[in-house]
Amino acid sequence: MFQPPRPKFAVVCRFQGLFPADIGGYEKHRTRNGGDLGHVDPTRSHLNRPVIGEADWAARTIAMIEDMKAENFADEIKTLTRRRRKKQLKERMAEGPRDPWRATRHGPMREVILTANRDWFDALPTPAARKARAQAFEDVARDWLLKNFGEDVVHARADLDEQAFHIHAVIVPKVQVDLNGTKRWMLQPSKHELIKDYEAAQDSVGKHFATLGLMRGERRAEAVRQARQNGEEPPAYRQHVRTADWRKSEDTRIVETRAELGKRAEALAGEEADLEQKQDAITARESAVVLRESATTDRERAAETKEQEAEAVLAIGQGLAAGAFDIDDSDRTPVLVEVPTANPGLLSKLRARMAPSSAGRARALHVFSKAFTRLRKQARDEAEAVVARDTVEIRFADEKIVEIASRLPEADRRAIGKIRISLTARIMALTGRGEGNEGRSKDGDDERS
Repeated sequence: MFQPPRPKFAVVCRFQGLFPADIGGYEKHRTRNGGDLGHVDPTRSHLNRPVIGEADWAARTIAMIEDMKAENFADEIKTLTRRRRKKQLKERMAEGPRDPWRATRHGPMREVILTANRDWFDALPTPAARKARAQAFEDVARDWLLKNFGEDVVHARADLDEQAFHIHAVIVPKVQVDLNGTKRWMLQPSKHELIKDYEAAQDSVGKHFATLGLMRGERRAEAVRQARQNGEEPPAYRQHVRTADWRKSEDTRIVETRAELGKRAEALAGEEADLEQKQDAITARESAVVLRESATTDRERAAETKEQEAEAVLAIGQGLAAGAFDIDDSDRTPVLVEVPTANPGLLSKLRARMAPSSAGRARALHVFSKAFTRLRKQARDEAEAVVARDTVEIRFADEKIVEIASRLPEADRRAIGKIRISLTARIMALTGRGEGNEGRSKDGDDERS
């Protein structure tokens, strides 16, 4: 019996740029609490399931990026302090931490979508077989994501409440780079070859999903190159449009069509309708004027608030740089403290600049406290290292004294032993280590010897 050939289906792999600020909206759509839900079947949303990452991945990712900013900022402050770049130090402290990525219109992160045509998932005859096919697709997708992006895949999920089964994943490409002789944490998508080279990504995903009978998508880039070499018109570029954007476009088109039909109906309604329309236009213009005036006032207020906040942050930064302020975080809650020896006139000016914006003061404390905590820890670690080294040298000298004294007459040995006990106690007190039981026991033994 003749059987028609089975249709061939391609695996679909798309990358979408993502900024850290987009994570909140992404989570709303993931949990079906916001965004465009017109294409979602709410009776199946409970079937959606996690594939990679913890439930709190969004909060962890945001916290990780904030830690990167704080660590980079602390390293910059330390480097400028070591190089005695006072002017740059003040400017950086006033500016605060920077985003750990280079300016880009796509964003420093990537959302990956993996799917296939709906007919491929629905081609099997029984629900159990279709469920097994979706699970197999999920397993291969997880393997491909982890193999190519590793720990940078912070989240992946399977959606079963839309037209076709698909996988969403979020990649946070964290990397440490050498910048002006110092190490900096950055988000750098180009660290992954498959993000840098779209065609390589299509090749990779096509090869990986071939085990499921899926094939690579259309080789459009190759077709464009071939057409240009032959002097032919390249195939039209097909840009992927997100469902939400397509729906917005359709809504706009419908609204515009209805408006056009309304205008035609009004034109046929006669002179009376025309007069009413003019009156409505006058009312609309008057309303627009009122709205513009209100919007202008709101913008002015918002701008003034931003300026006050920035001025407060700058004042605190300059006060910290000048030694007029310090940050006390002994109770785990950072508190701005005025240094008693600071210039009263400078303190008065800084207080006046901080007073208008409590938000700016809170932001500055949040920004600078992490950097100061890290710098203090580094200073303590360096001091402990110096004390440990000096203690070793003191003990070495003490052993030499004992060695020399052993060659002297008994009376001289006893005299040197008494001097040594007193001298060792003073030196240990200066280094902050004191005299432990072990030291006293050793001194006593040496004196007796």
